[in-house]
Amino acid sequence: MDLNVWPAWPLHFGGLLYAGLALAVTAIVGEVCRRADIPRVAGYALAGLLLGPAALGWFDAGALTTYRGIVDLCVALMLFELGIRLDARWFGANPGLLATAFADIVLALLIVFGALWAAGVDSDLAYAVAAIAVGASPIALMRVASEGRASGQVTDRMYALCALSLAASVILLNLAIGGLHGANRDWLLAIAHPLYQLAGSALGGALIAVAFGAIRKRLNPGSEQGTAAIVAVMLLAVAILTALRLPALLAPLFAGVIVKWRDPRPHLWPPQFGSIGGLLVIISFILAGSTISLDLLAAGAGVAALAIAARTAAKLCASAAFGPATGLDRRKSIALGLALMPLSVVALLQAIDVRSLYPEFGERLLAVVGAMTLVLGILGPIATWRALQRCNELHGGDER
Repeated sequence: MDLNVWPAWPLHFGGLLYAGLALAVTAIVGEVCRRADIPRVAGYALAGLLLGPAALGWFDAGALTTYRGIVDLCVALMLFELGIRLDARWFGANPGLLATAFADIVLALLIVFGALWAAGVDSDLAYAVAAIAVGASPIALMRVASEGRASGQVTDRMYALCALSLAASVILLNLAIGGLHGANRDWLLAIAHPLYQLAGSALGGALIAVAFGAIRKRLNPGSEQGTAAIVAVMLLAVAILTALRLPALLAPLFAGVIVKWRDPRPHLWPPQFGSIGGLLVIISFILAGSTISLDLLAAGAGVAALAIAARTAAKLCASAAFGPATGLDRRKSIALGLALMPLSVVALLQAIDVRSLYPEFGERLLAVVGAMTLVLGILGPIATWRALQRCNELHGGDER
């Protein structure tokens, strides 16, 4: 009788070994960065790159697709929290803020598109890259702010512009997808698909807000049961949105904004989400790094460098020109533009979603966006940290 009671030699380890080591390495790199006065999230992005196919190869290009649900949950929780921080009434009280956001979106779209088109990039790819470049990374911005316990004029405006620019980025990219449908002579789909995405996200956001309100009436959101219920709602929302082929980006953001609109009082985010969110962020950056290979970087590096330069100029120009209208001085206005530099996991998810519909075009888009997120996923959070630091809006160690 051959009983498998003794370990095989050489030893065979499952994927859990690499997962555990990856978490440890990423956490250590993040802590090393923090001790060097660099935000941990920049270290997470660097570790994700090192662990992926561009360096050590612990995770292959299919890892993000396989574990996409984990990343979507992380993004959903972050965007819901971002929405709760945004009181839409503020735009009525401070019209300059809305003008700044509009300038930030329009200039980023036009300058990035114009620069790429002038350099010979075909218009479809130039527009799709520009649409993604409009947004900023909510994960990076919120983790930097949380880590430094940031608060103040620049921080508040940073949250608002991040939320609006991300929503605009998703909508603009949906229009790009509609254009690709039209290029394939499917004009009905070109019109119906973007409308379905927007309407479905709005309805999904409203339902998430209703569910959150029901939970808050019956459970303390700060308790373990309340935390579990909120995570369950987000898991269900992500699952349903995915099954309906809707983006998992807009609905949680809309939901948070609706919750804040209905109850403008400060909302205390459950402290347990600090640990949950931190772990999910680390995992998300590990998985994001698995999409970036040396071949991908080589294919998109040139266009990405031009797009980064154009995007940086656009965001700085918008904040410098319109920031004073929101109540900021010139120095803080420039700091606001610098604070919006990060581009990371969400941008990769947008490019991957395009690739799932149009593989050839999506691969070209992912090459450019992957190279952009390599640079702005590492350097962007550092720019945010330094900008908030120069404005004296960092107030010590981790908030949670």
